[in-house]
This record gives sequence, C-alpha cells and structure tokens, in this order.
Amino acid sequence: MDTIEEQLWNYIDDTCTAEEKANIEVKILSNLEYRTLYQELLAVNENLKQLDFEEPSLSFTRNVMQKVDQELRPVALKTTIDHRIIYSIAAFFIVSLLSLFGYAIATSEFDFAMEMPKLEVDFEKIITPVTLQIFLLVDVALVLIYLDSYLRKAKAAPQKDL
Repeated sequence: MDTIEEQLWNYIDDTCTAEEKANIEVKILSNLEYRTLYQELLAVNENLKQLDFEEPSLSFTRNVMQKVDQELRPVALKTTIDHRIIYSIAAFFIVSLLSLFGYAIATSEFDFAMEMPKLEVDFEKIITPVTLQIFLLVDVALVLIYLDSYLRKAKAAPQKDL
C-alpha cells in the first residue's frame, strides 16, 4: 500500500486514477496531517519548478571521451599454459591405465569355457496380481507426470501466428 507521501505526490503529479484522486481530496479536506503534508509537498514542488538546471555544453561528451582516451589503458592479462604440465599429467594417467591393463592380463587365466549361472527363481511367487497392480500404478503415475510437464512446456512456449 502507498504511503501518505506517495499518494500525495501522485495527486500533485496527477498520475493517480479518478477514484484515488477523490479519496485523496476527501482526506486532504478532513485530515489535518494530510492537509499539512500536502501544503509542504506543494511548496517543495513549486521550488523544484523554479529551479534552473544547468545544461552541459555541446562539447561535453567530446571532452569527456578525450579524457577517457588519455587515461592509461589496463594491460590485458595474458595467461600462458605450460604444455609440459599437461603432457606430464596425461602421461601419468596413460601409464597408470596401461599398467592396470597389463596387470589384469598378466594375472588372468585364458580359459574361455563359460557356463551360464543357473537361476532357480519361482516367478509365480514374485509376479502376483498385487505386484502387477503396483507396477501399473507406478507406470500410470509416471505417464501423468510426463504429460503434465509436456503440457506445461507447451503452454509456456510462445504461440506462433499463422
């Protein structure tokens, strides 16, 4: 909400609505605080209107820009990268990876006989109607969340005029 001073300045500057203007006029006539503050602000407004503001000369901008050009420009900081440091870090990681790979090959057995582990799982105990309902409920909730976010993005996107 506007303060008394803001309301009165809006009234003096004539930037308020007709309804606000009527309310402020009633307050000025009925309230002593409003009336005294209104008179003070009117006096300040009249004093501001009587002031002569000095205008800068026509060459003001040119003079300022000449002064700016005469100032010493800061030296641009140039950072140099020592490529030896980068190469040494890369070499360290390459040597580390190659040594781990060599160790893995040296300690491994080259027997390619593979057997798949046998899982004995009773799927009838795991997949019950309750688990299927929970699975479907979660899927529906995820679809609704995705649809909501998609529609919000579509609503927020600007419309193209045809």
